[in-house]
Amino acid sequence: MTPEQLAAFNQTGYSEKFIRLLVERGVDTPQKAEKFFNFDPHQLHDPFLLKGMQAAVTRLRDAIDQKQHILIIGDYDADGICATAILYKYLLTQRVKTSYFLPERDADGYGLNIDLIKRLNEKFHPQLLVTVDCGISCAEEIKYAQSLGIDCIVTDHHAIPAVTPNCTCVDPKFKDQDYPFDDLCGAGVALKLVQAMESLEVAEKYFDICAIATVADIVSLTDENRVIVHHGLKMLNQGTVPGITALAKACNIRNEIKSGDISFRLGPKINASGRMGNAKRGLDVILEQDPERLDRIIKNLLFMNVKRQELCTSIFNESVALIESEGLQNDCAIVIAKPEWESGVLGIVAVRLTEKYGKPCLVLGGKGEVYKGSGRSIPGINLIECITKSAEYLSTFGGHSMAAGVSLPVENFDKFRRLFQSIVAESLATKPLENCKYYDFEISAEELNPKFFSEVATLEPTGCGNPSPVLMTVLHQTHASSLPAHPTHTKFDNGQLKFIFFGGAVFNEILAAPCVKSVIFELQQNNGVAPQAVVKCVIPFAINDDEKAMVLQRYLHDDLAVTPDVNLQTIINELSVDRAVFIDYYKATLNLVNQNNFCQSPLKLFAKIVLPEKNLFQFVFCFAVFEQLGIYEVVRNRLRIHNERTTELNKSAIYNKIVNLK
Repeated sequence: MTPEQLAAFNQTGYSEKFIRLLVERGVDTPQKAEKFFNFDPHQLHDPFLLKGMQAAVTRLRDAIDQKQHILIIGDYDADGICATAILYKYLLTQRVKTSYFLPERDADGYGLNIDLIKRLNEKFHPQLLVTVDCGISCAEEIKYAQSLGIDCIVTDHHAIPAVTPNCTCVDPKFKDQDYPFDDLCGAGVALKLVQAMESLEVAEKYFDICAIATVADIVSLTDENRVIVHHGLKMLNQGTVPGITALAKACNIRNEIKSGDISFRLGPKINASGRMGNAKRGLDVILEQDPERLDRIIKNLLFMNVKRQELCTSIFNESVALIESEGLQNDCAIVIAKPEWESGVLGIVAVRLTEKYGKPCLVLGGKGEVYKGSGRSIPGINLIECITKSAEYLSTFGGHSMAAGVSLPVENFDKFRRLFQSIVAESLATKPLENCKYYDFEISAEELNPKFFSEVATLEPTGCGNPSPVLMTVLHQTHASSLPAHPTHTKFDNGQLKFIFFGGAVFNEILAAPCVKSVIFELQQNNGVAPQAVVKCVIPFAINDDEKAMVLQRYLHDDLAVTPDVNLQTIINELSVDRAVFIDYYKATLNLVNQNNFCQSPLKLFAKIVLPEKNLFQFVFCFAVFEQLGIYEVVRNRLRIHNERTTELNKSAIYNKIVNLK
């Protein structure tokens, strides 16, 4: 932030830290701030600036006037479900015969296909087919539908392919149009169609449903999306969608529903229906009004979500094992496949792999002769562009810069992977990756005050394009305690703010140590009171050997979010991987445990070893390897040594991690 920018905001009354947050988001003038905080729905853009909108409205009105049968086809994710709900609910008000269809992921695949069009024609006999959140890449399928006498309108928001359907198409991604915002979700495009058919006042009735899709589909919460979500959340909190109210209650959302609740709690449940093969359940949550039926629907959704979580974890673990056994983590982009992987959950697995390895990941699975899957990218690599350039080996594909879906014959997998990786490598060569930014700025405990918290609250709704603030503060010694019901999580405070660190109980010793620690955290709003600080990572700066040993432990277990500093790297370089050294430390530990029958942490155990030749850091390394191999087992702070286990050191990922650095 420049002094000139700060001076320009002088009359606003905002704190300097908050002004800096605004500038970081591109709101760098008071005029832009005024617009950013203005939620007047009349700011929404003229829908007729979208190419094809006038033709779509004319054809839909003709269908309504002529009492034709309209069939809506949506995608099976939360966006497609919500887009279907918006258009279906609107057309019902027009008293026109309307049906909808949401494909099953495994049976029907992504988007349209010839067989699906044939089956739908035989079942519904529609005169007009309207796609929502899909169809822009389905030129041949639309041509086939037209050959059956079905008129078609495509509404979508995905990237525009080289060949588009020869029918009326509405998509904000078209370059040759005057529409000023290209990041609507599929439901947002359906909303604009309703606005064009009727008025802004009628479209506002569907802001609640559109808000769910806008947040869940991770489009930018800027421009008109910000206005839609702001008002949509207000509506949801007034109970305008009974199914969402009931689902929120089932998810233990006791206060107001916020954008983060849709991102992490409600959206995944709706998505689970499509991912696990029955997207209609997600649509039922939005359309159903009867409390008893909703109760059954939500129980089924929650069950499917648990199954989805279990399946994701299993496939993620298999993926990591496959990647690291074959050294694929060194590729510029990771592309993996396994026939038995359920394609419906591979997008979530791809997200986790992208976060773990920091590079684009495509994960494929499926049955028979075709692989289907999903990919996720990182800033600086446009995924759909890279996939489009590799399309000669694909059957179908679609998506945008950060996420995409593909299908391809199994026999094409290796050729596709080589071509796709070469294109990613070329992209990296011409456009280096954007620098990772871990936090907005450093802030002191004193600056984390009620005024700042109230200012941050005005940033809502937050999400993609307008993220919750990520800040860094410095801590010294603090008491951290594991959560009683969830012992892997921990909590602590700095006198001004309460922190929660999911999965952070392993850092309790480091947090209690007097060394300096940088804590990077995200501020999440909590209904007007002091927000909650959700810790993203702790970066310790160790001074003495005990503190360095604690940091080494976390490094060995892949808990550190940053690369080793010079001191830690020196320690790592001096670790021995000699089998004889491991046997020596094993014998010393075995003798100690036999004599004293105790154990707490490796550091406290080492304190009992008085032999001068023993090295603390080597001991921590050996302990971690033996524990990973199951030779050591810590149960209720006591060490059990399983003598019957052999020491095949190369079966330990921790051991191999150090070996590979030698």
